[in-house]
This record gives sequence, C-alpha cells and structure tokens, in this order.
Amino acid sequence: MDAFDDVIESAKPPKSPRSEDTRRRPSFLLQAVTVAAVATAAFTGITAWETYQDRVNTKAFYCTFAASPEPNPDQTDLAERLDC
Repeated sequence: MDAFDDVIESAKPPKSPRSEDTRRRPSFLLQAVTVAAVATAAFTGITAWETYQDRVNTKAFYCTFAASPEPNPDQTDLAERLDC
C-alpha cells in the first residue's frame, strides 16, 4: 500500500500546514485594529473626563466670582446663566 492509497482510504481529507498555522495565530491586521480601537476608547474616555473636570472647576470659579457681597449686574447675569 502506497501513500496514495492511504489518502483515498482515510476518512478525513489531509490538512494543509497553512490552514493549521492560520487557525492558531490571528492576523496582524486584526491585532492592529483591536489595539487601535482599545487605545482610541481609552483616550476618548480620558479626554471626556478631563473636559468634564475642567468645566466643573470653571463653573465653580465663576460662581465664586459671581457670589461677591455686592454683585454688579454683570455678575448677577453670569450667576443666572451658570445656574449658581
């Protein structure tokens, strides 16, 4: 019995070495896209948090400025617009 008869009698077709290699290791492009997506999400979250904190601090500063003992009309208008 030669190798050809073994292949014909076998229940499963022979596997190529390339198909096993691609199943074990994801493609470089997929890894690059995944890393880029995670990095983008992280930087977006950090930027959103920093922007939020800056706005909270700015509002607190302006509300403190508008809460002077004798506010002028500009300060009163600012306090109303900022909902202080």
